[in-house]
Amino acid sequence: MRKGTLAVKRMTVVPLAMLCLACAVFAPRVDAAVEVYFLRHGETTWNRAGLLQGSIAYTDLTRKGVLMAEETARGMSAAGIRFDRIYASPYLRARHTADLIAKGMGGPAPIEDERLREMCFGWYEGKPCRKGDWPDENLRRLFEEPDGYVPHGEGAETFKKVGRRLRDFLEGEIRPLDGKVERVLCVAHSIVLRALVRELAGDNAPASAMKTLQCNCCVHVVRYEDGRFTLKETGRIFYSPETFDAMVEPRMVAHRGAGDLTMPEASLPAYSNAVAMACDIVKLDLQRTRDGVVVMGHDNTLRRNMGWDVRIADLDYAEILEKGRFLENGTPGSWRIVRLDEALAIVRPIPEMWIDFKDNNGFSPEFGEDVVAAIRRAGIDPSRVMVATFNKTALKYFQLNHPSIRRVQHFNFDVAKESRDDAIARALRLKREYGLFGFNMPVVRGQTRPENIARLKEEGLWISLWFVQKPEKAERYRPAMPDAFVTDHVSLVRRW
Repeated sequence: MRKGTLAVKRMTVVPLAMLCLACAVFAPRVDAAVEVYFLRHGETTWNRAGLLQGSIAYTDLTRKGVLMAEETARGMSAAGIRFDRIYASPYLRARHTADLIAKGMGGPAPIEDERLREMCFGWYEGKPCRKGDWPDENLRRLFEEPDGYVPHGEGAETFKKVGRRLRDFLEGEIRPLDGKVERVLCVAHSIVLRALVRELAGDNAPASAMKTLQCNCCVHVVRYEDGRFTLKETGRIFYSPETFDAMVEPRMVAHRGAGDLTMPEASLPAYSNAVAMACDIVKLDLQRTRDGVVVMGHDNTLRRNMGWDVRIADLDYAEILEKGRFLENGTPGSWRIVRLDEALAIVRPIPEMWIDFKDNNGFSPEFGEDVVAAIRRAGIDPSRVMVATFNKTALKYFQLNHPSIRRVQHFNFDVAKESRDDAIARALRLKREYGLFGFNMPVVRGQTRPENIARLKEEGLWISLWFVQKPEKAERYRPAMPDAFVTDHVSLVRRW
């Protein structure tokens, strides 16, 4: 009897177990889905300057952009969001943002994927890109009427092509993750986010998600469920926009290199340091050797930097290269004089170049054309360059021959010789005579007063101040809202 009972139990239990297993395998998963968070990178130096980046891969985040990414990570964590995988465009600004978020959330290491890269804009890359101030009608259409945009230049892509590679990413990378992960983060770019919305929502896309530029670190959420990708949410942010909107800061001009000048000025490491410090503008002081080579140097002679009391204009480049080395602790070190083309190759990631012709008697049309040729060979758009100098001959030459290169004049308020109104009138005369973009003014107590800066800015002039070397001096002039600080100590002067 006991045997029979046991046999019956066996026969009953085994089929039930198989039935439960079959239900587990074949029953539809009610809550199975993958959410994909597409996030635009944090603010870059080029965003701040209003320049179009596109496929330019080497632009990096500002300090504000870093803080924005860190705050986004905290906001996501506070919302209970965790990511099983993180993908990123291979471009530096996106990868840096992804690394910061992964670190802040304790998430997995980012995986680079080429399909998330920004749209290539071809000829337009490096040009100003501000709403209402487009280089031409064609680029305006890209941002406001994408179907009418015509790609221009090598490698330039269409809006639809970006959408197709995003679809390929979703189908090839995200679809296979169904049932394996819950959330994925993809750090990408503004046009990528817009193309994503258009690809998934078409004409039903929210207007806010199709506006000209997506804000930095905003998020669009895509949901994959039942074999379909759908747009779940657009434009979500995980930081306080008021906090970051209030982060208005003068641009940092790297004077002969930036930071704490622990390396010789106008040397290769000095320019590399300006890039590492994410400066907005780099000041390039130019001299020309006897045989016509454009080199970097603030002084007309090599006495202060190399202990060699001879004019650069009286030496051939090969002589300086053979004998001259920058002094380090009073003795010649290992660093040599730098040519303009070498400096430009290093500082290309910095949005704007400030060219200063230092020898007032040494400017010539040949000198000017050598500089313009070097800029073109470096692939730097002239709109990223300004000539800022005391040299009026140079200002007039560029006004007449290269008007797309902005002109800035060094300017003093001489309160001992003229009234404030007379000084303003003199500035405006100079503006008209040379077609000036702005003035560079010394920080001298009693001369360059905050109210004088504000008055010139009312006239639409761009104003930079030299030298702002200490935090207290920066705080004194910030209320006047100058456009830039020229400094050797960015790490001390920069507020964020």
